[in-house]
Amino acid sequence: MKLTRRNLLTGGAAVAATTAVAASLPFSESEAQQSGFQPMSVRSKQIDHFKFSSAQSEQYGPLLFLGGLELSSSSRQFGGYSGLLTLNSGTNIIAVSDRGRWLRGKLSQSSRGKPLKLLETETAPLLGSNGKTLKRTSKADTEALSIGDTTSGPRIFVSHEGKGGIMTYPLPLATGEERAKHLLIPKEIRGLATNKSLESVAVAPPGSPLSGAIITIAERGQSLDHNRPAWIIGGPKAGKFWIKRQGNFDITDAAFLPNGDLLILERLFNLAEGLGMRIRQLDGTNLRPDHLHTGKTLLTADFSYQIDNMEALSVHQNAFGETVLSLMSDNNQSFLQRTVLLRFVLTDNDPFREPFVRAPKEVKLVPAPKAKPK
Repeated sequence: MKLTRRNLLTGGAAVAATTAVAASLPFSESEAQQSGFQPMSVRSKQIDHFKFSSAQSEQYGPLLFLGGLELSSSSRQFGGYSGLLTLNSGTNIIAVSDRGRWLRGKLSQSSRGKPLKLLETETAPLLGSNGKTLKRTSKADTEALSIGDTTSGPRIFVSHEGKGGIMTYPLPLATGEERAKHLLIPKEIRGLATNKSLESVAVAPPGSPLSGAIITIAERGQSLDHNRPAWIIGGPKAGKFWIKRQGNFDITDAAFLPNGDLLILERLFNLAEGLGMRIRQLDGTNLRPDHLHTGKTLLTADFSYQIDNMEALSVHQNAFGETVLSLMSDNNQSFLQRTVLLRFVLTDNDPFREPFVRAPKEVKLVPAPKAKPK
């Protein structure tokens, strides 16, 4: 097994080898044949303070920490969650793992949205357009979720790494046996690195400048030193823009605010700097081709806060009309990591504006075609 980012996060080559052995153990026959949603027991432990030192104030810049949950389960199907949706004012959640599995449940919460316990949890494998699971296919590494309206009604948009792509499923998920529809995407996306491909997908809300268009963002550019590429798919402003590299953060998810601005979630991990998380707000009126976005930083946190490998971001409005951010971590199905669900209220709802900055020319991601032999 190669020593990848995922293996580094699980503590190095020794743990990676242990994980490889565990992954090779066969599932039971009944487990392998299960289809559709099946119950899965999940334990919830409340997180009352965002900072481990239990600071007096839970206000962090424009974000007020509501609370969180540390989730765990004895099921081998649990963990690895990298995409998240919060529905019905935050009382229902749908998550997707990078092993191609759904998680859904009901969230017991306070009137403002503080999570208290995750209940009625179920899991199911995502199915491809042929009705078969995504396991051992290039689409199995599902990474992000969003909701968008289509001519056939609301659908869940799912991005995946591998060769990079976007699938859609009907909403609601009635049984977990729904089949995917595959979207056409720019050919260039298929040239992204296999493990640094489409980590984010976000459908622009009605009334926003890009209403109905799809934003998808790569985890990383040509290298860690390059700006991060993003694509607008559909609508009159289709094309490619860039997000300015700031430090060694990778982009792991994105979600639109009600005002049309776009939030991006970023994750830092390396042996020199440790683990970190950042949220930036991008100007929704400047989401257009060739723009280089810098954005406004809303929150930066390191390992002195209740974070782990933060990969999932969702936005909803609570019963009071406040904008609530929900974040979830990917534990890489490692006993050394945690699955945490965190909730914040955005107390500053002013849109962010920045001047148009033309992006510098970058190296093309797709290699030029080879000349035909004469």
